[in-house]
Amino acid sequence: MKIAYYLTALLILSSMALSASCQEQISLTINVHEEALDGPLLSEVLITGSDGTGNEFAGVTDSDGAAVISGTPGTWQFSFQKDGYDDLNLQYDATENEETAAYLEKSSGAEQVALAVYVLEGSLDGPILSDVQITGQDGDGNEFSGTTNSTGVAIISGIPGTWQFAFQKAGYDSLYLQYNATQSEEAAAYLEKAD
Repeated sequence: MKIAYYLTALLILSSMALSASCQEQISLTINVHEEALDGPLLSEVLITGSDGTGNEFAGVTDSDGAAVISGTPGTWQFSFQKDGYDDLNLQYDATENEETAAYLEKSSGAEQVALAVYVLEGSLDGPILSDVQITGQDGDGNEFSGTTNSTGVAIISGIPGTWQFAFQKAGYDSLYLQYNATQSEEAAAYLEKAD
């Protein structure tokens, strides 16, 4: 009788341990935005943390700004990181498969560079051109715009990296170019008269 009792107790304990170790997994689809929950989606955001039982996880948002994280239900700890943005740490009560969202704010400490962009006519030795409209994006995709002054220069500031430029002035062919802006410096471009 004692053996049967011990076997029954052992089976009950085994089944309880099995239930605890095979807890149901859930998945969260996390969309990460810029600046607000209705802001543009951010790719390449590193998401780390732990699920409801303390198991660690990690993921990176894809080109659509989403990452799928799986774990056991409970209170999850999250850390979101991306260069140029403030880190975000938060808790979330994850109880079922669902889609959720978070947003990152641009870091105010992101180093900026300034380009003094000179625009000339015909060649880099040509006369200066005022009133040239300059638009584009900095190394982080932020849009900028400026207009050359009476000395043919416009000061453009932004995040270092590969900048995209568009130069436009009535009576001249538009010019589109890329420039690797890594430090504050002077740069020059020239426009040719339209035919």
